[in-house]
Order: sequence, then structure tokens, then C-alpha cells
Amino acid sequence: MKKIMLFSLIALLLASATFFACSSNKEKESKKGPIETVTDKTAKKVAERMLSPIKKARSVKNQQEDRFNDMEGNLKEQ
Repeated sequence: MKKIMLFSLIALLLASATFFACSSNKEKESKKGPIETVTDKTAKKVAERMLSPIKKARSVKNQQEDRFNDMEGNLKEQ
């Protein structure tokens, strides 16, 4: 009888320990150090410089399409 109560108590303790170990509390994000902040800042600058020509090309393409659409509209009106 004592063995059954002892094993059930141990099982209860293990079950409660695993329940609390799997809690929904997420770890707090640690603050970035100076190296990570400089790396992130540099990465943003590099990405911006890489995407800048692509954005300019898309802008020129859109301007060209607008001009063609205006020309076609003028030709259809006449």
C-alpha cells in the first residue's frame, strides 16, 4: 500500500513538473549588442542600395507605359 502511494506521489510530482516546464511563457528577446546593431544597419543599407536601381527601372517603365497609353488615347480620340 505504501509503495502504491509513493509511486503515485512521484508520478504526480513528475506530471506537475512537466506541466510547468511546458508553460506558455516565451523567453524574452535579449537586447542586441553593438555588433548586431551595426550589422543590421549595414545590411539595411546594402539592401536599399541593391533595390534602388530596380525601383528606378520600374518607375521609368511605368512612366513609359503611361506615355504610350496617353498617345494611344489621343490617337483614338482623333
